[in-house]
Amino acid sequence: MIMPNFTKRLETISNYRYKIKFMDDGYPGKDLGDVVTCHPIYGVYVIRDYLYQFKKTKDTKYQIAAMRVANAAIHRMENFKNTKVFWYKSDSFINPKNKDYYSGLTQSYYAEVFAQLYASTKKEKYKEAAKQVFSSLKIPVNKGGVCHHSVKGPSIQEYPMEPNGYILNGWLSAISSIKKYADITEDKDATKFWNENLNTLSNLLPLYDAPEFANSRYTLNGSTTIKIQSTADNLELQEIHLNVPGEGTFELLVDSKKDDEHYIDANSVIKRKQKVFTKNQSALFNVSLSRFSYPETNEIMINFISKNTGFLNLSMIKPTYSPKSMKPGKSFVLLDKIPIQIGENFIKVKLPWQHLDALGTPTTFKQLGSKWHNVYHFIHINRLEEFYNITKDKRLLKYLNKWKTYVDSWSNNPLYNGLETVPFKK
Repeated sequence: MIMPNFTKRLETISNYRYKIKFMDDGYPGKDLGDVVTCHPIYGVYVIRDYLYQFKKTKDTKYQIAAMRVANAAIHRMENFKNTKVFWYKSDSFINPKNKDYYSGLTQSYYAEVFAQLYASTKKEKYKEAAKQVFSSLKIPVNKGGVCHHSVKGPSIQEYPMEPNGYILNGWLSAISSIKKYADITEDKDATKFWNENLNTLSNLLPLYDAPEFANSRYTLNGSTTIKIQSTADNLELQEIHLNVPGEGTFELLVDSKKDDEHYIDANSVIKRKQKVFTKNQSALFNVSLSRFSYPETNEIMINFISKNTGFLNLSMIKPTYSPKSMKPGKSFVLLDKIPIQIGENFIKVKLPWQHLDALGTPTTFKQLGSKWHNVYHFIHINRLEEFYNITKDKRLLKYLNKWKTYVDSWSNNPLYNGLETVPFKK
């Protein structure tokens, strides 16, 4: 079957970014030049495009093409705890993790487009597929799923992060898709689920507010580096943990590949069999901090053994914000100077918020053509407006209005000099 052309919009995006090329079974893969490989979310983009064209033109070739892509996507999904999931494989170019995972956002999108295809064709298999995909969103993270049960309520995890990332755009988009799925299929369980998620998100909105930058935050977490420097030689590092109140405690191990959010930089320490020692009287730790616990602070906890007395300085790189990039900071700030005793030592240092204004990166600007536009801040506003119109929840109204005023201030804010203050229009 020769697949129909895309809309001009998807064709343009595909040419410059997605590089879509159909595989033998009709699934839209990504053309890497020497090979065409599967990208789980591409099926969503193409089904949406063909359904849009079918609705507009009534030409059945688009509906037939949408079904072919959907059938290929369903076939490529795997059964997981009585649901269907589209795995991001660990050996693929799109998965930097060392294990397979599935995305709450991708699954939500498929629940929506399968439901829309059911509404268009009246074929029950698409309604059933939509239900199975939706059900995957309720599997808890600790059982391999994407439903993160926090002390403040449930949330949908876009991709695995420890602590949970709470990526605002992805979470809002997932909730929107689940609502559309629920409305089409009249799934009361899904209606309850998206309402519970929206309530959690609404309670967390103050944490996404970044008045220091007249902006909203893309996420609640972010990586930084902690450095210890001692006057004593060869400290034996026994256990190192990061504690994020309400989210959990995370152990740091030596990692040369840097696959995890939390690790001891292998180049900064000396390993002797199973023991780890400081190198040149220092060591570096990578940690992923979270605003989720605010106003409670994140804290680093270190157990070590010393053969001498002395002092240990603990410093942290202060995250910085740049509107055009997400470059990490470079400057260390001293947080504490701690006396060292001979033998076992245990230290616990709070990581103060005064140095973490830029943690949970405020939304950045992308170069689109010759101009720089902010994409995600406007998505945040539009999604909040979408849900306020449905729920009339004043928590949503407060921040959509506040974030609109930030946009009004950008033209007079030196931080955003030369950047666009209106949404990008394709």
